[in-house]
Amino acid sequence: MMKRMLRPALSALLLAASALPAFAGSDIPPTLEQYPLRDRFFGPGGAVFPNYSMPSEGGLSYMIAAGPTLAGPTKAGGPGVAIFAAGTADFNCQTGQRPTIKVISAPAGAKVSVSPGTFVATGIDGGATTKCLGQPVGGAIVRYAGRPPRGGGAVTLRVTYPYLGAWYDHVVHVPGN
Repeated sequence: MMKRMLRPALSALLLAASALPAFAGSDIPPTLEQYPLRDRFFGPGGAVFPNYSMPSEGGLSYMIAAGPTLAGPTKAGGPGVAIFAAGTADFNCQTGQRPTIKVISAPAGAKVSVSPGTFVATGIDGGATTKCLGQPVGGAIVRYAGRPPRGGGAVTLRVTYPYLGAWYDHVVHVPGN
């Protein structure tokens, strides 16, 4: 009887774990050897990820950083200077699903790239809490490479946040020579 109940439960757990990477950003769930089944059910972490804790309050915050405030530490590859970053975080400042950023327009000759990375949140676009301001947040970082035009220019970005599909256009000013 016990084996008959345990087998479907384990199958459901493995099926759920295989579907989670789409929701967990770029993290890959640990194997059962790295994070044993006993710890998943009775340990302090989550059922799939050992370092996840359930927030005491629900909701997401949409965190951003732009301009000179991005001169601080960012962890993202690619050439150029970071000019904008966006990410989502829950009430415990755990990174949520990464927003999608599309470049709508940029000055001639500029190379604008978007890559995943970590940044220090300095503002919010909306959401449940401001608790994560000043904290590292995972998300998407926009970099500008190339010579800025005389008198400056602007890069227009379309930022789409996950779950709701809400989007807006954000204009980042690039100082001139």
